[in-house]
Amino acid sequence: MTLKDIAEKAGVSMMTVSNVINGKHSRVSAATIEKVNSIIKEYNYVPNLSARSLTIKSSHIIGVIVPLDDKEDNGTSVSYFDNPYVSSMIGVIERELRDNGYFVMIRAVRSQDDLSILMRNWNVDGAIFLYPRLGDRFEDSINAIVAENHLPVVLFDARTDNPEVINVCSDDRKGCYLSTRYLINRGHKKIAFVANYEGNPLLTDRFEGYRAAMEESGLGCDPDCIFSYSPSYEEGVAAGKAIAASALKITGLVTTADICAIGIMEGARLGGLRIPTDLSVIGYDNLAVSTYTTPKLTTISQNVIKKAETAMELLLEKLRTGYVEQPHVQLDVELVERQSTLSLL
Repeated sequence: MTLKDIAEKAGVSMMTVSNVINGKHSRVSAATIEKVNSIIKEYNYVPNLSARSLTIKSSHIIGVIVPLDDKEDNGTSVSYFDNPYVSSMIGVIERELRDNGYFVMIRAVRSQDDLSILMRNWNVDGAIFLYPRLGDRFEDSINAIVAENHLPVVLFDARTDNPEVINVCSDDRKGCYLSTRYLINRGHKKIAFVANYEGNPLLTDRFEGYRAAMEESGLGCDPDCIFSYSPSYEEGVAAGKAIAASALKITGLVTTADICAIGIMEGARLGGLRIPTDLSVIGYDNLAVSTYTTPKLTTISQNVIKKAETAMELLLEKLRTGYVEQPHVQLDVELVERQSTLSLL
């Protein structure tokens, strides 16, 4: 069954059939739309997407790009696809784009050179970047992609002033301010911060929230209470063991990812501490996995689903009209209280 066959059976032109398939219903009567769709359903017709993309100069494919597998400071290999935050975001992105007639193509890249080659060879209508950690020249690469390829580009948790780039983030400074203030208000004085924030703008913003709360309360920001571990489960385990072995008598801590907080709880337990009796722990993200732990994890919710949905709304608007009035969006955060913290008052 071809487009021509459908046109002949319906008694209409091939252009009319094409308009029905492509959703251009304003040019076709309701009776004709029903007739053509009935024939398509009867013969299980599937459009040739390659031919269609050449005709309308659109592939209806959106590229989702993440960093290639990385290594922690201790040499442990880390796959970003194992990160629940990444998988949650991809799940929402795929659903929203599929519901609007687009396909998702996922690719991991290691460097700006990989990225440049990818953009020159992919026939995509837009690009989405998760965990944009590709070095100091990353923003230059993004600006070049926009200028050279005229593609709508979406960033999450990045820092850019380019009005042509869609960027959706959460109020990162407020997030760790809230978690730290929560512990302070419950009598904790020795509060640790766990993240290798230096050189990472997103994690630095979260650290600044922690520092602001500590200094505002008069407790001060003790450098010995800052544990430079990356926000992964494995590094969280290492951080938990280090805190358990510390002579600082830390009673609470905040970190920058739920998966890291879960690792910290395990490492602290292996080091002989009880959660939350000996150590209160607060995560960041409010992923579903935070409700599966024992105890259930108190965390900062940045509403990952809303974050991805907001970005896709903006991307789809840009694809339809070529313009987005407010391309840079910051979403609010809130603390979700569960069982991994204890009041000392």
